[in-house]
Amino acid sequence: MTLYRLLILSLVLFCSMIQAENIDFSILEKNIAKTKQLSGLASGTAIAVIKGNEVIYQANFGYADIAKKIQVSQHTPFYIASVTKPFFALNTLIDIENNNLSPSLSLAQMFPKLAIDGINESRITIKDLMSHTSGIENIPLVLATAYSGLHTAESLQNLVNHHSVNNQLPVGTFKYTNVGYNMLSIFADHHFQQPWQDRLKQQVFQPLNMTRTSAKRSDFNAQQIAIAKPYSLLVNSQPKALYLEKTNQTMHAAGGMFSTTNDLAKFIISQLNQGMLNKQQVLSADVIKTSHQQQVTTLAQYQDFQRDGYTWGWYTGEYKGERMLHHFGGFAGTHAHLSFIPKQHIGLVILNNEDFLSARMTSIIADYIYGKLLNDTDIENKMIKRFDALNQKIATLPYTLARHQQKINERAMKLSLKHSAYLGEYMHPALGKIKIALNENNTFNLSFGILQTTATGFDKRDQIRVTFEPGRGEVITFSVSDKVNSLSYAGSQFIKKR
Repeated sequence: MTLYRLLILSLVLFCSMIQAENIDFSILEKNIAKTKQLSGLASGTAIAVIKGNEVIYQANFGYADIAKKIQVSQHTPFYIASVTKPFFALNTLIDIENNNLSPSLSLAQMFPKLAIDGINESRITIKDLMSHTSGIENIPLVLATAYSGLHTAESLQNLVNHHSVNNQLPVGTFKYTNVGYNMLSIFADHHFQQPWQDRLKQQVFQPLNMTRTSAKRSDFNAQQIAIAKPYSLLVNSQPKALYLEKTNQTMHAAGGMFSTTNDLAKFIISQLNQGMLNKQQVLSADVIKTSHQQQVTTLAQYQDFQRDGYTWGWYTGEYKGERMLHHFGGFAGTHAHLSFIPKQHIGLVILNNEDFLSARMTSIIADYIYGKLLNDTDIENKMIKRFDALNQKIATLPYTLARHQQKINERAMKLSLKHSAYLGEYMHPALGKIKIALNENNTFNLSFGILQTTATGFDKRDQIRVTFEPGRGEVITFSVSDKVNSLSYAGSQFIKKR
């Protein structure tokens, strides 16, 4: 028996709270364990179910750190990615209620030097930034804050002022992006002379007694708290974690928090009870009510979840005949789920330190739990069928991935010049430098802030394929004459340093 199989067989660590109206969750636990075993990856999954003002069920599976065999618990901090958005939006509403920010504050007032063709910055307000209706795109800003980590307060201002563009949709039209949250946090840091992370801690985490939640990665290092390491079924690295882990520099207002199921359950309880926790009013009822009000309509779907609008940080949509508010978060090695149904006073937290299988499994878990809570008498049969279908896909995944990787490896590098001509540093005035070096296999290693990758060939001349984010291929294009002049990555040009 292999080490991996031994790990998998021991991965289910179930700890039960009060059983919700005598609901039997054992069949769910068995199916989760079976799917994890079939996947061969003992990554972690943590679940908390909320009803009314209490947690009625908790379960924990797998490992926060496979190599060290650190098991997941309700106290394990997971990176929650875009689930940060409802927290930052709520914090903004608290500032507005306390008259520390004006709801009519415009983008033109926040960034007087900003000028975007086709957009009237004086008509875009905080609400537009928080509801993804500003009409603005800024890929370099997202790249710096979420991925490379190469930024300063000055360079972020520069990115906002000089790299914000019209996304070609009318202002007021929904387009999901990190940009509005990033822009407001940059303004707020300067306006309050205090990092957004500290204000979030003071105004949200502390009132809710979220003691193992932080928007600073270094807080967990200082307290020697083991976080959930990132893994992916798409990347054959286990038991080693993915190389790309969050740092302080890549913890941003649109996706920059670690939290636990225990702490996030408190947040959901406050949402279901108008800001009350443990029978105490810890957050403003008016702020909670406002945060739930739909600001824009949209028509979309993510797996089982219909999306008909967006509030201050929450998607809205019908789920099992009920109005649900939800937000999910995904990044390399993580998938987070927060949802609640106000009318039924029920909610759910599911955290994973894996990005591919977990997103699909989480939808099945949510379907079963909400089905049970809403008295769907056939939900067990539906769940078993869905797990069986997922398990069949898992069985074919190694073959699919091997074929895909073989295709990538077979691509030759179609370079106009010798490899040595491409080596060196490529500079961008606001994004920093990309370094290219030659490795022992006569191909390129690239680094860009905290990002690292080994290049492979691509179909067109003077293009290479890179995977700065594990499991996600991208293309870099070189500009070549009699020498290499620059490279283009994510729509930005980096000039070769001489």
